[in-house]
Amino acid sequence: MLFFGKRKIILTILVLAMMALAGWFWKHKESVPFISQTLSTASAPFEYSTSRIALFGKTGIGIIDQSVSKWNELDDLRKENAGLRAEQSRYSEILAENIRLRDLLKFKEGYTKFNLLGASVISRDYGGWTNTLIIDRGTDSGIKPYMPVIVPQGVVGFVSETYLNTSRVQLLLDPRTVLGGIVQRPASRVASMVSGNAGKQGLLSFMNIAREADVIKGDVVITSGYGGVYPKGLVIGTVERVSDDTDQVALDADIKPAVDFSHLEEIFVITDSIQRSLPEEIDNIPTRERPVNPNSQQVEAKNE
Repeated sequence: MLFFGKRKIILTILVLAMMALAGWFWKHKESVPFISQTLSTASAPFEYSTSRIALFGKTGIGIIDQSVSKWNELDDLRKENAGLRAEQSRYSEILAENIRLRDLLKFKEGYTKFNLLGASVISRDYGGWTNTLIIDRGTDSGIKPYMPVIVPQGVVGFVSETYLNTSRVQLLLDPRTVLGGIVQRPASRVASMVSGNAGKQGLLSFMNIAREADVIKGDVVITSGYGGVYPKGLVIGTVERVSDDTDQVALDADIKPAVDFSHLEEIFVITDSIQRSLPEEIDNIPTRERPVNPNSQQVEAKNE
């Protein structure tokens, strides 16, 4: 037992001595070349592995950072591109509006025969038996029933109903609309009634033309002034076809309107033609009553 106890003491002393010696060598490794070289050689594989791992980690983090940066940059570019497209769209709309308004202003300045009040179209009714639109002018702007509505290209229709801030316009295409028309060609000057054509969408009917009347395809039809609502000389449209039914006593013709009703955005209301042309009692019709066709009233009065 004593022998084993001595061995433990001796081993403990040796271990402590070796640790002390190792510590001394480590402390003085730079001054003892073979020790520093041995330690460097022994630790080289570990240092290489550690450096490679560190380099790989640094590279990976750099790649991730670059990817995130590129993604953010791409997202910013997408947002900028969307903003530019929206800005271009707004610019195009403003440009188109300026062109329209400039043309309307030019037309208004050159049209001095009657007073014109500009208005914007805010809604449209595409019913099968009605064809109307709503404008943003009403009685507060002096709008009254039966006032003619036009654009530079020609006749649009007439005001059929009025409200405080808005009005309803009955278009030429509406089958209920009837107005006097006359062929503009000097050699013809055939006059008759023009109405909306329920059977042929987008066309007007030039009705009850005498068989011997001089009306041909391509003739321009203008307002005749008969009926008193529409001033004389406004363009209605162009004759597209003349019926050739030999069994009919009178003929009719199809007229293509001069106005593109599908693209109406701004219009003019003639505010003083009624006062000049219609009987005084027309101004006293209550706006709450359902308006009737103004031309039919005038034709009946004329026949009487």
